[in-house]
Amino acid sequence: MTVYELAITLTSEERSRLTEAGLMPRSVERYVYVYEMWRGLVADGTSKMDAYEQVSERCYTCVENVRKIVRRMESQVK
Repeated sequence: MTVYELAITLTSEERSRLTEAGLMPRSVERYVYVYEMWRGLVADGTSKMDAYEQVSERCYTCVENVRKIVRRMESQVK
């Protein structure tokens, strides 16, 4: 199971409640959003490199941060 798969087992409301309680970092919501946007672009036929650039522009972050988020969300939960 990947980090993304684990994160989406909870609803957005549940993730928000866990975040508010301090049990889940706020970055998880953003990471899910960024990863889903990147996956959508790639699924639509955009090259991975172009998808990284487009997501970085839309989310006001650098390409390297998008790559780190994608890598983290695709990593296996131990």
